[in-house]
Amino acid sequence: MDRKKPSKITVLLDSGEFGRFEAYCESQGFKKSTLIARLIREHLDAARYQVQRPLPLPEDSSQERGGSR
Repeated sequence: MDRKKPSKITVLLDSGEFGRFEAYCESQGFKKSTLIARLIREHLDAARYQVQRPLPLPEDSSQERGGSR
């Protein structure tokens, strides 16, 4: 499988939520970023969300639609 460079995301938590999350990660042996990525992946999988790829357009799509330029 071709691995691409991961994209970066920023998550803002209030200090109480961050403290809980940090303590949980330490107690369970998780890296924070790894756990966040896993939680996002599991949430999208549970929702059965898949990105639809756009369909390719014909070379000269203006003629197909009856338009001209």
